[in-house]
Amino acid sequence: MKKILLTGSRGMVGRNILENIKSNNYIFLSPPKKDLDLLNINLVNDYIKKNKPDIIIHAAGVVGGIEANIKNPVKFLHDNSLMGLNIINSSMDNDVRRFINIASSCMYPKNAKNPLKEEMILQGGLEPTNEGYAIAKILACKLCQYISDSFKNKSYKTVIPCNLYGRHDNYAS
Repeated sequence: MKKILLTGSRGMVGRNILENIKSNNYIFLSPPKKDLDLLNINLVNDYIKKNKPDIIIHAAGVVGGIEANIKNPVKFLHDNSLMGLNIINSSMDNDVRRFINIASSCMYPKNAKNPLKEEMILQGGLEPTNEGYAIAKILACKLCQYISDSFKNKSYKTVIPCNLYGRHDNYAS
């Protein structure tokens, strides 16, 4: 049976993934932050080495609305970049072959025309109110792309939802 490590399992996306598992062919590892602090490269590396997941779904992140992004740009850029780098690099170093990185539509340029296409990323200025978050998401996306392009035995992909809302959403932040 294959093991899937899901980061961010207590957030909106992670909780919805866990509640909608339709297959018995996988074991989901869904550690809370207290058991797997993605900001600590040593803990991330040790967790992956010990648990040997076959697939990682990276849904963790520092998230919030426009006000939170404006008030905390350093935290949004720093923490999301570090989490992404730590989980992606540890996955690569421990020979995890499949990785799904969940990103954000804020990666697209502020004035991008619809329909959005992946080639538009980095083709214009970002929305200033969430630029730090967007840069961190772009960083993780590009690292996954470079790994997939450089190592034929690794499939590291980024999914960019157009918007996220619904069950388990927190409208207060």
